[in-house]
Amino acid sequence: MSRTLSEQLGFKPDPHAPEHITHGGQKLTRVYTKGGHELDSQQKGLPVYHRRIANPYPVFAIGIGASLLTLGLVFVEARGLQNPQILLNIGLPLGGIGVMTAAMFSFAEGNTFLATAAGTLAGLVGGISLVFLPWTGIQQAYLEEANGDVVMGLAELNKAVAFLFFGAMIPVFGLLLASFKTAIPLSISALLIVIALIIQGTAYLNPMVSLTKTAGALFIIVGILLFYSATAVLLQEEGVKILPVLPLPRME
Repeated sequence: MSRTLSEQLGFKPDPHAPEHITHGGQKLTRVYTKGGHELDSQQKGLPVYHRRIANPYPVFAIGIGASLLTLGLVFVEARGLQNPQILLNIGLPLGGIGVMTAAMFSFAEGNTFLATAAGTLAGLVGGISLVFLPWTGIQQAYLEEANGDVVMGLAELNKAVAFLFFGAMIPVFGLLLASFKTAIPLSISALLIVIALIIQGTAYLNPMVSLTKTAGALFIIVGILLFYSATAVLLQEEGVKILPVLPLPRME
């Protein structure tokens, strides 16, 4: 089975893609049983794709994209916003729990890369969000260690958060290396996340507004790329070829 570069990138129809039929005005995937019997879905609004587990990738992409986009808007000080507490509203429920759920279903689906990527990024986004959650006592611990010296306590906290960002960069760099045969938006996102983590970690060690805004801009781009990728995959599920998934070429 071989495909041209245009077919792999989604610019031309893929002859090996699942066949779709139209039933009641809805595009449905046509599959066959082992005996050769055609299976169809009579469900109009939510067609059944005759597979045990739905594709968890859109939840992963939307969860991470929304979390990093929100963090990026804070870092670039959009509308004067500087307090990152708002990250908790997305980073914990969607970026943490939601993406971790996608990771669990990826394990069951047998998708090793997505299971690893979703589980890793869910833990990192959720962990970074916990830093800003008051009742965890993380921030308070550094202030108490400084014996009430707020300036010294914040300096120690910034150092710790910097190490957190640098530590997060290492597994994401591993995901970057493993993403070269996935899709262009996902691979570029992994690269930008690595760069942004390094820049923001440096900004916490040596406070510079320009560094923080640069990292924020990269996070915003990542959010847009992941939103695009999630939308493209959802449309592909319905056989709509408006947005190409842009998979990276494979040697076949």
